[in-house]
Amino acid sequence: MTSPDETRDLALRFGTPLYLVDIGRVVRGLDRLRDGLVAHYPKSEITYSVKTNYLAGILRGVLAAGYRLEVVSGHELALAEWVGAGPAQILFNGPSKAPEDLEHCYRHGIDFHVDSVEELEQAAALGSCERPVRLGVRVAATLANGTVSRFGVHGDELAAVRRVIAGGTVRLAGLHLHHSSRRDARSYCERLDELLRVAAELDASLDYFDLGGGIASVPSAEIAAKLSDAVEQPDDLTATLGQHARRVLGAEGPQLILEPGIGVLADAMEYVTRVTAVKARPEGTLAVCDGSLFDVNPLRSSMGPPCSVLAERPAASVRLFGATCMEIDQLGTLPALPEAGDLVLVSNVGAYAVSLAPQFCVPMAPVYAVDTGELLRSRQSLGDFAGAGQ
Repeated sequence: MTSPDETRDLALRFGTPLYLVDIGRVVRGLDRLRDGLVAHYPKSEITYSVKTNYLAGILRGVLAAGYRLEVVSGHELALAEWVGAGPAQILFNGPSKAPEDLEHCYRHGIDFHVDSVEELEQAAALGSCERPVRLGVRVAATLANGTVSRFGVHGDELAAVRRVIAGGTVRLAGLHLHHSSRRDARSYCERLDELLRVAAELDASLDYFDLGGGIASVPSAEIAAKLSDAVEQPDDLTATLGQHARRVLGAEGPQLILEPGIGVLADAMEYVTRVTAVKARPEGTLAVCDGSLFDVNPLRSSMGPPCSVLAERPAASVRLFGATCMEIDQLGTLPALPEAGDLVLVSNVGAYAVSLAPQFCVPMAPVYAVDTGELLRSRQSLGDFAGAGQ
């Protein structure tokens, strides 16, 4: 995203550790998925997954490009509205909605999906036959290991869904199904087939089918080498899904919705940290930096993000550890032997890293948008820890 010299200048300006993000790259990723899907099934929409990266600067960029924000909690709903999203620019998912969230969506005409029969009943109580509540229902997915997801409604619960809809205070507008246990194009076609089956069981004529997110990002060469299977290119995925949708829905069927997060965010952000020490151990050389595993891989995936030294150094395999007081705090492995003071670039950290990074030992790192020149978040200060009235 930036040249080594530009990265050094930014590290000097803002200090380390530091996140760098390209908002335009996020939007281009959304555009690519939308254009690829629309080319085969015109009634398609791409939304942006707020939970995957909630930075206000990114959200505003996505909104300005014409995309809706998909939120999963009352907190994210308030955030979406705070950055300027109107009711028509929000899609509310999530497994547990407060009654006031449901009422807010009904009152303002915000699209939302209920996750349980209980939520459906709460929503139905808000509406009337004259003004029914327009909503979608999440359907429980069968995961790759054969188990059924805890999210959504399943099996005998569909009878209760039919009963509530029959009351006349709810208008079922769509069905939603999401999981990330499989990311191949065929799995998205199977999601659509399952939602069609459920729609028939509910005897429902729907406005849309929402197939959720979970779309894989295009991996770097280093990550691709570690994968057992090749990752489909976005154009291949959208072509396969779009063509299948046209076959089963017809040219003018219900709208098709996807909610990408990782697929458009992973490669849009990098993390810059500085080496503070290099140590010899019987198990091999290790380096210590001022960053943290929890800033770049908070879910502790076994496949950590790629790390590189921004200097010409001898080739080596060096474990890179962070600044927290935890033995597990290993960011990754460097392909070169660094020296104290060297900068390290950690890539593929745009998805979930900012959203899930804990406030542990080191303050939250600032975030700088390299394409807009905007500081999206300052480094956390002591004032951020002060309680009310302090």
